[in-house]
Amino acid sequence: MNTHRQYAQFLRQLEKLPAWKLVGVATAVCERSWPNFALFAELTEFGLPEDVRHSLNMLWDNVAGHQSAKNFERLLEKLEPNVPDLDEWEMFGTIPAYDSVISTICAVNCAMEPDAGETASALTLSLSTIGKFIKYTEAEELKGTELQQYVEQHELYQQQIAFIEEVLNQISRSKQSPDVMKQIRALARNEGISHIGISLE
Repeated sequence: MNTHRQYAQFLRQLEKLPAWKLVGVATAVCERSWPNFALFAELTEFGLPEDVRHSLNMLWDNVAGHQSAKNFERLLEKLEPNVPDLDEWEMFGTIPAYDSVISTICAVNCAMEPDAGETASALTLSLSTIGKFIKYTEAEELKGTELQQYVEQHELYQQQIAFIEEVLNQISRSKQSPDVMKQIRALARNEGISHIGISLE
C-alpha cells in the first residue's frame, strides 16, 4: 500500500468539503476503529477508554451541530494519555489501539481547526492499520510490491475503501442535520465490528 499516494488521493477528494463534513468523515473512520482500542484497554487495563469514548461522542455531537469545538482542547488533554507506548507493549493489539487514538486526535484537531489534511491522515491511517494487521496475521513473508498487492486485494482493505467511499458519498450530498449523522454513525459503527474484524461482543 502506497500511503503517500493514498493520502494525496484522499486530499483531492476532501479539499472542497466544508468544515463539518471534514470532521464527519474523520469521525466516522474513528468510530469504526473504536473496538480496536476498547478491546486493548479491556485486556491490558490500560488508559481510560471512557475518555476516548466521550471524545468520539463529542465529535458526533459537533458534526450534528449540537456541540461547539471551543472546549475541544480539553479533549486532547484526555486523549493523549490514552495513546499506548508501542515500545512498552509487545502484543500486536497495541498497534491498532494506538492508530485508533491517533486518528481520534486527528478528528479533534480538525474540529478545532478545519483541515482536509487531518481528515486525509485519519483515512490513510485506517488503511495502514489494515495493512499492518494483514502482514502480521497472514503475510509475514511478503515485502515490497508483493505485500502491497496482497493487502490492496484483501477483503478487509476493499471493505474499508468501500466504507470510506460510502461515507464520502453520503456526507458530500447531505445538509448538516442530526438525522444525517445518525445514519452515518450507524454505518460507521458497523454493529460493533472494527475495520480489522475486532468485536467487543
